[in-house]
Amino acid sequence: MALLEIDQLTKAFGGVTALQDVAFEVTEREILGIIGPNGAGKTTLFNCITGMLIPDRGVIRFRGQDTHGRKPHELALRGIARTFQVVRPFPTLSLLNNVLVASGHRAYPSLRAAAAPFSTPAAREAAQALLARVGMTGEFDRPAGTLPLGLKKRLEIARALALDPALLLLDEPSGGLRHEESLQLLELIRQLNQEGITIILIEHNMPIVMGVCRRLVVLDHGVKIAEGDPSAIQRHPQVIEAYLGKAARG
Repeated sequence: MALLEIDQLTKAFGGVTALQDVAFEVTEREILGIIGPNGAGKTTLFNCITGMLIPDRGVIRFRGQDTHGRKPHELALRGIARTFQVVRPFPTLSLLNNVLVASGHRAYPSLRAAAAPFSTPAAREAAQALLARVGMTGEFDRPAGTLPLGLKKRLEIARALALDPALLLLDEPSGGLRHEESLQLLELIRQLNQEGITIILIEHNMPIVMGVCRRLVVLDHGVKIAEGDPSAIQRHPQVIEAYLGKAARG
């Protein structure tokens, strides 16, 4: 069953077309990889799915419902969460409070509740559980700004998980990480998927993509040039030329 349907999605900025007639589906409980060279339209695609940008043409359906005109917070409440390529936690807040803030309406469901202390024992326990879920235990009161990049990436995922998403969009989660950290992140992505979360992954790290995704969509200059399993994608002539071939040629 398709959790997300993209049909003829098009988005332009002035005279530059970032996405042109892109179409694909994401089935429940799968991990779909989105790859392509810089400027291929990958992040623009995420921004359209999450309501940060309004497409010029085309349809996005989540759980069978058209998302056109829905604000990012409305889509988040419906079950779509994302991370960003550049992680920006609240640097002076603790790890725990970063997650509590991301919990939003679950921690403070009304304006009056938002003005009162939201760090209830139940809310703190839930936030601690989310941090533990991504491999961050202890030091819950540590300021987020003091974390190394690898842990900031995990905190970013924990904040997304605070929305209890059905669909999680990860924008280059292994970017800037050491090889060992990337492998650990790979295991976390697998674990989250096994827990029932559908994942769309933008990633330049080919071992990560090939190791965790059973299906890939390839974009080049805003156009979908290929879709299929990793082995087929690696042999696809247009993909070799547009992306994999460039990397292989150094």
